[in-house]
Amino acid sequence: MPLFTNRPPLPPGARRVALVVLGVLLLALGSRALALLVARFTVPTRSAQWIWETRDRHDLAPAAFYAARDFTLEAPPARARLLVSGDEEYILYLNGVRIGAGAWRPGAPLDVWEVGPLLQPGSNRLLAEVRSDRGTGGFLLSLQDETSGRQLVRTDGTWRVFHQHQLGVLRGWLPLDGDSIPATAWGLPPLGRWGRPRLGPVHPLFSELTRGRPIPAASATTLPGLAGFPPERPQPPLRLFDWGREVTGYLLIDVQPSKKMGVGLLYTGMKTPEPLAERPASGLLVLGGRRTWMDAHCRRFRYALVVGLPGAVAARVQEVDPVRGMESAEGSARGVMGIVPPPLRTPVEDEVWRDLESVPGVAGRKKG
Repeated sequence: MPLFTNRPPLPPGARRVALVVLGVLLLALGSRALALLVARFTVPTRSAQWIWETRDRHDLAPAAFYAARDFTLEAPPARARLLVSGDEEYILYLNGVRIGAGAWRPGAPLDVWEVGPLLQPGSNRLLAEVRSDRGTGGFLLSLQDETSGRQLVRTDGTWRVFHQHQLGVLRGWLPLDGDSIPATAWGLPPLGRWGRPRLGPVHPLFSELTRGRPIPAASATTLPGLAGFPPERPQPPLRLFDWGREVTGYLLIDVQPSKKMGVGLLYTGMKTPEPLAERPASGLLVLGGRRTWMDAHCRRFRYALVVGLPGAVAARVQEVDPVRGMESAEGSARGVMGIVPPPLRTPVEDEVWRDLESVPGVAGRKKG
């Protein structure tokens, strides 16, 4: 039997289709290679991609999860920098040590940290707690050797996503292949609303900002409820914490852990907040299994009011140097160049306040 048989040539139409398909494939491969080459030399984060959890882009349900990546170093560099951006907000850890936190805003530069002393020979773990009131968002990270310029770690589809808090995952002694899913890579910068990233100043590490142990609130009060709330509807839980003086730092709220993500609203100020008349300072998204919610923003306040989160039992503030702390937080402020955005409600506010539409003074606020 002959090894090859004569086959009739493809008809002209089929040949044209095959050539078009081949051309499209080559163009796609060439475009990706070109994009990687351009990013390598023109974007500070080089070949790092924006990543997120796998979900429908139109799903606006609040999101909170861990994104983690293990990497190995034979000899850690003496100097290495982390370049990071996260939309809406993130808290970053390296080998179980909290590096810092931040939030994306239009035009803001990348958050930059010097982390060389925290790298270790052998296995290392980067982990970010990422949260978004509106569900969709992105996280971008590049770890680079300052001496050689070599990229050590980048965000891409190899990162793992966890929706439940596990201490071993945070501390680094549990493997990442269990109870996790692959991250979704949106693509290389510049991309969508995030634009082209640019370098910002080097931030002090969290440990360099903090002052001693967290300070508990001087008093904690469960408020009776909101005046004018319909009697036939259950009141949202209201927990007011008072430090008795102005404090500057990162808020920590101790909660009763739950398998589901906890959702609430946070109001802060120098006087008792009025939730029916004010915009919240932040959404409260507590990862399933978490016992402590940590703020991604440095704030100045005396009072903190937690609305809609039934498990809030205590609150503390990790005080920081007021000047350095607020300087580091400037890049995380909402709005562009200090301009406050229009008062649009987020899905978190809708979820917490959906029963308040008939309350006098609240009805009609949903659209503005």
